[in-house]
Amino acid sequence: MLLDFPGLVLVIAVLAVGVSLALWFPTWLTIGERLLAGIVSAVVLIDFVAYGLALLVGVTAGLVWLLIGVSIMATVLLAGLGRRRSADLLRSPPAWTLLAAIAAMAIAMGWLFGHAIEITPNAWLAHYNNTWSDWAFHASDTTAFVYGKNLPPQNPVYAGTPLRYPFLPDFASAVLLAGGWNIPAALTWPSWAMAVLALSGLILWARRLTGRLAVGVIAVTLTLLGGGLGFAYMISDATRLGLGRAVAVAQLQQTYDKLNIQWYNPILSYYLPQRSFVFGAAILMTVLILLTPVLQATGVWRWRAELRSLWAQRTHPRLSSEAAAFIVAGMLCGGLPWFHVHSLLVLGLVTTVWALIFPRPAWIGFFAALFVLAVPRLLAAVPGDATAPIEHQYPRLIAGWLSAGDNPVWFWLKNTGLFWPILAVGLLTGLALKTRTRLILAPFLVVFVVANLVKFQPWEWDNSKLLVFWYLSGAIAVGAVLVRVTRLGVLGWMGASLAWLTLVAAGALSLGQALRNPAYDWFTSEQWQLAAEVRQMTPPHAVFLTGSEVTDPVADLAGRPVVMSYRGWLWSYGIDYRTREADVARIYAGDPQALSLLHRYNAQYVVISPGAYASWQVNLDYFTSNFTLVIRTQNYEVFLVPPA
Repeated sequence: MLLDFPGLVLVIAVLAVGVSLALWFPTWLTIGERLLAGIVSAVVLIDFVAYGLALLVGVTAGLVWLLIGVSIMATVLLAGLGRRRSADLLRSPPAWTLLAAIAAMAIAMGWLFGHAIEITPNAWLAHYNNTWSDWAFHASDTTAFVYGKNLPPQNPVYAGTPLRYPFLPDFASAVLLAGGWNIPAALTWPSWAMAVLALSGLILWARRLTGRLAVGVIAVTLTLLGGGLGFAYMISDATRLGLGRAVAVAQLQQTYDKLNIQWYNPILSYYLPQRSFVFGAAILMTVLILLTPVLQATGVWRWRAELRSLWAQRTHPRLSSEAAAFIVAGMLCGGLPWFHVHSLLVLGLVTTVWALIFPRPAWIGFFAALFVLAVPRLLAAVPGDATAPIEHQYPRLIAGWLSAGDNPVWFWLKNTGLFWPILAVGLLTGLALKTRTRLILAPFLVVFVVANLVKFQPWEWDNSKLLVFWYLSGAIAVGAVLVRVTRLGVLGWMGASLAWLTLVAAGALSLGQALRNPAYDWFTSEQWQLAAEVRQMTPPHAVFLTGSEVTDPVADLAGRPVVMSYRGWLWSYGIDYRTREADVARIYAGDPQALSLLHRYNAQYVVISPGAYASWQVNLDYFTSNFTLVIRTQNYEVFLVPPA
């Protein structure tokens, strides 16, 4: 059975590499921390190896079997050389409560991810609006690697331009697609695995910082469901509809996390739809876990002593377990531009402050590895389009993120409710956290300040990809305060429970509504048929002119590059598409220059579809009279562009 599905064999092989790598992480990490670091490191390493090999052999089933062989050899080598280290793992007593908490979280997330895309005989159905839209883009990246032989990668939704997007999460799915998985599975289950690893890392980091598993569990609930005061609108709905109907989420007419609020339900905004985010979050949590034990044992502001120590080692430098951990952490950071740039920015800000507060010679190795690996990709990936309008260029100074005319204090109270007041108690007093723990968490406030003052993408809301990590770290402080309050007796339990409910109410209501909303058609059976015929009848690198819709079967299912896809994606990545948009409009209208414009963009095929009619003024007679029809379905016609 497994031999029919090499993708599944590869997953097992990568997991084995991760467990073997865990043997080599420092023994001052707990078994859970070592396993997390090993598995995340294995995913990153194998993804890079896969991309390097694919440049030589392509993304095929042969690549998958080659990776399986590499993984098996790596496992045998690492486990064989580290067999003495395995005793430490075997002697560690199982932490059953920790395992239960992680298992419960993984099952819940598995249920949510399992409902992301439903496969039916007539259509693939998306159960979350953000997944319907975001995963269409990720499908285009994924299928382009396999069916479009997009190596080295060009932008599949804006043909003829470099792919600046962090593409390795989608490349990992492409490998699974080549290994026999279908498109929904190849997108869904890697996202679930990385989300589980990221949230497991949060639980482990919270336990490391506070010594309490309960703090980590609360932090996870806040990270997934945390919201603002939008739930208060339910009171008016309850008055108008009756409490019973208002509580029945299926009948709610409002999305309670979005009413005059910019901080949306994290699980629906990040963890489910944003595949790059969950990869970045898992890597970020691994880096935090590798660095934190050393910070907990480092003197504060002891620059003079650390410089003397560094000077004393100048003639006989040694690679301690601490230095090795910092170098590995730096390498993981350095790889982030290929996975999630916002995570790198967060870690860059936080670790710079940490290096100032907690000076250690090991920081040299960390930052050296980070810069050597990250800078080349950043130089190629980050610059936007210099011809774009000034308001679409980045980075640019902003004032208060999206607060507009709101008082900043009221804006953040409205968006996060009691989170900020409780966070302030946690960081400014010794009620729930030790001084050193507060110093470790406090630098994330720098991320909050920067995200309120500088935008890093054309769409200002995208700064929430930074703020979500501020919220994640702050959730530990908030969770610690709530746990501390429960020790005050019955009234403390009641107060902490009520505060927690106000923090998750808006997110829980919006998630409940999303689960009960009707599913969206992601792709229909007709679109599968069209994609299959396109893959069979056209060359892999053939460029198509299509409509500008979110879901495009040619780009997303057939893996073919398109002249211009959905405008929202192009704008959000700083691409100035105005000239190309005008040219596409002229082509579809049958302008006298249409054929020369098609040749300018190297377009070999034109698709007439419902999306084309919705996006452009289509002159069908022009194409039927001058082009050759090569594919027809009920709603789609594909024409071959005549040669120059």
